[in-house]
Amino acid sequence: MKEDKLKRAPGSSPENLTTLAPGDDRSAGESILTACEMLSSERYQAFVENIEEGVYELDIHGNFLYFNNSLCRIFGYPMEEVQFQNFAKFLDEEQAGRGSEAFGRMYQTGQGVSDLIWKITKKDGSVSVVELSANLIVNKEKEKIGFRGIVRDITDKFNAQESLRKSERRYRTLLDFVPYPLVVFNLNGRVSYLNPAFTRTFGWTLTELEKKTIPYIPPGFEKESVNNRKRLFDERVVLRQETQRMTKDGRRLDVSFRAAVYSETEAVPSGELVILRDITQEKRIARNNDALLRISMA
Repeated sequence: MKEDKLKRAPGSSPENLTTLAPGDDRSAGESILTACEMLSSERYQAFVENIEEGVYELDIHGNFLYFNNSLCRIFGYPMEEVQFQNFAKFLDEEQAGRGSEAFGRMYQTGQGVSDLIWKITKKDGSVSVVELSANLIVNKEKEKIGFRGIVRDITDKFNAQESLRKSERRYRTLLDFVPYPLVVFNLNGRVSYLNPAFTRTFGWTLTELEKKTIPYIPPGFEKESVNNRKRLFDERVVLRQETQRMTKDGRRLDVSFRAAVYSETEAVPSGELVILRDITQEKRIARNNDALLRISMA
């Protein structure tokens, strides 16, 4: 006896399967494909409704046609107050203009975006920062019919980064007034900050050296520099060390430096802070005094 074939009508649940007559192979194949497609669609729908990110579809004018519960939570509005509303409703005038420009470019070029940052004003008046991605929707007839994308709530991340930027600005303002050359290096020995006193003494600006190493180690001092840096990370601080450094215009200076390892968290080093002092004149005077002393005692 041949095995019965199964068929599922469009719109039926996976359980509503009916038995086909033996030999109805073509109908069976089409029905099984339909059943698979619907099951796949149901699984996709369940997945979309349970993810943390907001998922949405807009029509070509920017009105919400489809969105999941997470988008309502992120936007701070109930579903009925989002449905068929234009995205601009949830933005201030400036951001709405930038959003319209972004969707307009996408419509013209067909290229999606993944880095739109919007500040959303919720129904209760609070503000959330969201990161939005979007792609153009094109139907089977190659017609542009709307936009589809994902929204992530990055409020905590954005606020933390903003606090860090404000903190960095405060520290940089203070460090700008340090009268001696000062450099902040990351763990790879590349410059993240140097102050105006460094520029006055050595010639390089922050614009020239940011994220780069400083080419100021004189020939023959490379091994000493490596050893000093190893000692710094072993001991976390170097209170005083005399050495030499080169300037941008090729002069060799006698310098003393102090250095410390700093951490943005308690346990893990983040980089090193180095304060230098040009002692070339002091060394020259000391050598002259020594020479005069020897002459006077001869």
